[in-house]
Amino acid sequence: MKKIAIPYRRKLNFLERIWEKVLSLFFFKQWILLVAKGAKYESSTWSKFIPLVPPADRFWADPFVWTHDGHYYIFYEEKLYSSPRGYIACLILDSHLNQIANQVVLERPYHLSYPFVFEHENEIYMLPETEQNGTVELYRCTRFPDQWVFVKTLLTGIKAVDATLLESNGKWWLFANIREEGSSWHALHLFSADNLLSNRWVPHPRNPVVKDIHSARPAGRIFMHNGDLIRPSQDCFVRYGYAINFNRVSTLSDSDYGETCEWTLKPPRGRNILATHTWNEAGGLTTIDALIRTFKYPAHQRT
Repeated sequence: MKKIAIPYRRKLNFLERIWEKVLSLFFFKQWILLVAKGAKYESSTWSKFIPLVPPADRFWADPFVWTHDGHYYIFYEEKLYSSPRGYIACLILDSHLNQIANQVVLERPYHLSYPFVFEHENEIYMLPETEQNGTVELYRCTRFPDQWVFVKTLLTGIKAVDATLLESNGKWWLFANIREEGSSWHALHLFSADNLLSNRWVPHPRNPVVKDIHSARPAGRIFMHNGDLIRPSQDCFVRYGYAINFNRVSTLSDSDYGETCEWTLKPPRGRNILATHTWNEAGGLTTIDALIRTFKYPAHQRT
């Protein structure tokens, strides 16, 4: 029988799948949160970060940090493995990063994630991901941090993930990946409006403004650094949410958009971290997430 040559990369993928099957007998993958004081995106090291690990029946991801009354409030997606949908929770830390409370703050009959929290005209708002409902929805806080009321739908009839708002150049800009052909990793779309509560969000004429699995999907709040806008984004080439890119926005206008990758935060070699896909900072505290392998059987069960 004639031997059929298999391309090397195909062989490698097959071996990787077998190895993943073996690992799954003893480990499961879990998203966790990490925090660090004074971490800078262009010089961050994993050793600075302190892990915050959820119970084994759930994962925590998409952290956004807020400061209030001397405490840190980390809003994040919590999802039980037994449930088909996630919700928004809030982890409260004191100034020494000790955990003092943890509570659910927003639930809907559909999946919620990526709780983009921001302030506008002395009000605190949240723009959680509501792709499962085919909308981009805005909520306002009536009692911090646990009471939120629906304000309005900014976009409808759209499969938008990780919507990220930015007020710049006298406009509001909304960045979001739009699911195309089953994938939400490749295509960044941009919309603009004259005010936050506008009924008319205009699609950018160059949409998708970024079409690249390495850098399209948002990974956190857009921030200023040395006078430049920096847009965190996900590199999903190796796997979903593998690494975080920090992109300097060179052009943002009604007719054009441009950005250049300045830095990439990858999982560290030799450690039990497989991916990281969210970066946010406030009040001197940086929070990220990471995908880790966790042993299925606690030490007290191993005899």
